[in-house]
Amino acid sequence: MKTKKGEIRVHRGKLDELTLTTSRLKKVEERRETVPHDLKKMFPYCSHDEFQECRDIAVQLYEQGYRPEATRPPKKRPRKQLINKNRFILTNLPKEKNNSISRWWVGIRDSLDTWKRKTRYHQRLWLPLEMSTFHQKELKKGQVKSLELRYKRSTSEWWVYFQLEVLPPSSFSYSVNNSSSLPPAVLGIDLGINIPAVGVLLTPKKKLTSKEIKFWYTKQWNRINHRYKLKFSRLQRKAALNDQSGKKHQIYRFLGYLRRRYRNVKQSYIHQFINDVVRTIGTYAQMYDLFVVVGYPKNVRKGKEKGKGKSTRYFRRKLHQWNFSLVLSLLRRALILRGFAPHRILIIDERGTSSHCSRCGKEVSRPVRGLIHCPFCNYTYHSDLTGARNIARKFLSHLFRPRVTTITDYFTGQKFSLTHYTVCRGLSHWLQSQ
Repeated sequence: MKTKKGEIRVHRGKLDELTLTTSRLKKVEERRETVPHDLKKMFPYCSHDEFQECRDIAVQLYEQGYRPEATRPPKKRPRKQLINKNRFILTNLPKEKNNSISRWWVGIRDSLDTWKRKTRYHQRLWLPLEMSTFHQKELKKGQVKSLELRYKRSTSEWWVYFQLEVLPPSSFSYSVNNSSSLPPAVLGIDLGINIPAVGVLLTPKKKLTSKEIKFWYTKQWNRINHRYKLKFSRLQRKAALNDQSGKKHQIYRFLGYLRRRYRNVKQSYIHQFINDVVRTIGTYAQMYDLFVVVGYPKNVRKGKEKGKGKSTRYFRRKLHQWNFSLVLSLLRRALILRGFAPHRILIIDERGTSSHCSRCGKEVSRPVRGLIHCPFCNYTYHSDLTGARNIARKFLSHLFRPRVTTITDYFTGQKFSLTHYTVCRGLSHWLQSQ
């Protein structure tokens, strides 16, 4: 039927006259004993109300865009059906002898035959491929992970699309052979909230210079972070005041949009910070036989809950929003992809590293947040810098423990033999009190 606005709608009364009977009405002339398509005969256990409910749902779906006259028909997007590497074989030799059809063949597992026979030995469908020299060079760049078969109607041809896993070239110039000719060094990294990271490089020299100390700090991110936090607090306060009015939904909707935007900005700055750290490690790796040791702040949130200690609301908010596990995973992945061996990246426990003096090793107090003063050796230094130095010293002290043959990575749980770190025994002078 047509409405006053000229729209074409489905007449629900006409549908009832075609599908539902009304034999129980009081007036005999209004009864409908027979219909062309009786649903009650097809589904005798369904009631009249259930049929009407199904009718309303079907009409609603039809009017929302599934009818042929709809102004916005649903888009039919082709579904990608990828075949993983365990279900196909790519080879450049033909399966049968004396076969000169093609040099490259791909064998796809016949899953229907496998399910029917319930065997582990699968039959395969072997397809010849016409591959150019360009595609052969592209396949040598990485490892084939999956493939997809597509049919092009315009040319009546089948195409095979391969997905490759290509690793970036190594940015470190040293290898296993020439690393022994370089002097050993240990880079200790301490992660923080206000200052993202601080690094201290322990070399065979007995003194630290400005070249061995690195602060990764961005003022722009602190300004952006502070601006977003003010917006969040203002909108949340506004939503609490307008709880009874109808503006609460609009405020929370805009608040969700801001949070998604803040998350994207935060991730971009985290990746930028990781790139800066990896670039600095690359410069150190060209001069030293480098080992990277990062502190793992696993139990940093214990004792900082509401009502415990002297922590403020502002400090607790920054502490619980600190995603140090994401930083550690991205840093480890970036170094491994650039050619760094896994045993050269260690993540150890940093407990007590920021509360002990890095010269004499005695426990000291903090007069001001961010500073450490040792009354025994009259030593005042930055707390994060002291923590980074103590993290490197803690790794070196583990190498000289008796009856210890392995060292554990706290982040991944892997255990590495101490034979990988025999070169670092030449840095034992950093364990002595200075």
